[in-house]
Amino acid sequence: MIQQLIDHLLSWSAHAIGDADIVAAKHEYFAQSGGEVHENDRSFEQRMQGFFNWYLFDRRVRSDRGEQSPAQRFLNERGAQLGNAERDLIAGGMSSRLALYEFRGRRSLLRRVPSGMVRVRDLFTGDSYDVLERQQMFGLESGDVIEARLIPVASKWHFSSSFIFHPREARRTIVKEIKKRLKALSLSDPRSFCWEVSRMALQAERFRNVPLTAIYNFETPFLGHKRIRAEQHPET
Repeated sequence: MIQQLIDHLLSWSAHAIGDADIVAAKHEYFAQSGGEVHENDRSFEQRMQGFFNWYLFDRRVRSDRGEQSPAQRFLNERGAQLGNAERDLIAGGMSSRLALYEFRGRRSLLRRVPSGMVRVRDLFTGDSYDVLERQQMFGLESGDVIEARLIPVASKWHFSSSFIFHPREARRTIVKEIKKRLKALSLSDPRSFCWEVSRMALQAERFRNVPLTAIYNFETPFLGHKRIRAEQHPET
């Protein structure tokens, strides 16, 4: 359902807004989130979905009605032709929550997890969400940290097609840094932090001979922005 929406909106955007805008947005997105990905990267599909979600729901494009996301522009121009379910799905995408979440699984001591759902906790706000389970959740254990986008549809939360899975060993470092920045009131833009650790996840994927403690290091980053070109083409 959600993937079909993503594909449909992308096809419409390519014709209504233009391929050039999508290409420019792609450079903008990957410059922030770790560098261009390639088909031989293990997370290629996940990261491309992350870009598609960001482009359609978050990025603003100038139009006759001001700055709008492609999803908002589509809804304004085609909304009258859509059924209620389609409009609700697009509106849900526009209200989606991108964050780092701690996977809590299907069990809880304090509050029952409804059947067919899994619980996640937003590491920025501490809020918990019961989300309809998807196949991508297989293999996760309680406490694992993921970047995900939650979409509200018909009073239920759904996972979008966008995921970044962080190494289990990096959980403590990520959580500690979030708490540190929240205390210092320096976490005003959670998306920027998501992109920061997204870069680390891609580095960990590509530089497997480097200890995770050196990559998930907020004091002395393993690779900085100035070396991103070298990161995209590491020696093997």
